[in-house]
Amino acid sequence: MTNKKLVFISSSKIGKGPSELPNSVEPNTAQKRLNNIANYLIFYFEVFLDPNVCSSALRDQLRYEYQKIANQLRKAVRGTKQNHHLAIKSLPTEKYLKIIEAVFVNPEMLFQSEKGKTSRTIMRDRAMTLLSCEGLRPGALGNIVLSDFRQNSGHLVIKDNRNKRTERINTSTPKLKMGASTQVNHASETMISLWPFTVRAIQDYINTERSEILIKGLANKSLGFLFINQTGEPIKHRSTITENFNKLGKRLALQGLLDVDDDPYFHDQPKYDFYSYVLRHSAASFFLAQKCSEFAQERGASKPSQYMEVPDRIKDLMKLRFGWTMNSNMPELYAARALSDHAQVVLSEFHQSLMDEVDKLKQKKANRQHDA
Repeated sequence: MTNKKLVFISSSKIGKGPSELPNSVEPNTAQKRLNNIANYLIFYFEVFLDPNVCSSALRDQLRYEYQKIANQLRKAVRGTKQNHHLAIKSLPTEKYLKIIEAVFVNPEMLFQSEKGKTSRTIMRDRAMTLLSCEGLRPGALGNIVLSDFRQNSGHLVIKDNRNKRTERINTSTPKLKMGASTQVNHASETMISLWPFTVRAIQDYINTERSEILIKGLANKSLGFLFINQTGEPIKHRSTITENFNKLGKRLALQGLLDVDDDPYFHDQPKYDFYSYVLRHSAASFFLAQKCSEFAQERGASKPSQYMEVPDRIKDLMKLRFGWTMNSNMPELYAARALSDHAQVVLSEFHQSLMDEVDKLKQKKANRQHDA
């Protein structure tokens, strides 16, 4: 495949998403893979070639060529751009909560087979979706082990569990983001509190569907992982999780739960796109709004909009909750989005006050004419 073709199918600028093409990956995934290849080339030169090549001129030439190729690989594909607050695709709070309600209360309407029958993994998919609504990444969903779930306290430990797997780990393996990082300041490993209905959904899955699958097998092949397939083994591919969310999105659309009304961020489409990261973005937006509301109440404000700036402590809480590094600017993007929304609300309120004043004046004028 030529460089031009590679960029074409991987670029975030093209009309079709990379996931629509067979055997393709998202731009960020392609970028990470190429970066890993570039790092290996540098490693290969430094460890195997540099100490063993006698000619200094040849070593310099090889070093130059290896570094040049490594730089080309790192720049070959642009990752998905999400460096502006308008790029955050979160659902309005009303839609977000309605989806949570539908998933928890009526899962049989959403998790179905191709023939329209209730899915055999309905309880698993219900629990995974609610965890996504809590803000978990797709990779983290397939990385959870049973002992990470603390039912009594309603908490979930999020940590790297790749060492428990027996198969070869690759880019398609569900795993914690930055799980292998040696950086001290990364916040992907943490513990979060779960909503009571999420705890209930996970426990329902453990007591019914998961237990029944393991009983059928002669041996426990789950390796301790929470979410397993029909053979009792842990989920091995991220594509399994992605496909489940794609199916759920179609069912949500049929139920009218993805209809776009007057949302300015999706003005050019009739329905919301749906995938697991939309739920994560929605969870982060909802978390920010809730914490700002609590902050406003602590300060005696009648409503959150009286505080324009999002406090740093709320941004720090977001980093811990959603697994961002302490140097991440993601909370700033959500804060900018919230302030943008706030400006629209203020302008809308101002506009309404003007309309009310005009109506009052018209009414007074009409009353005077009537009296005359």
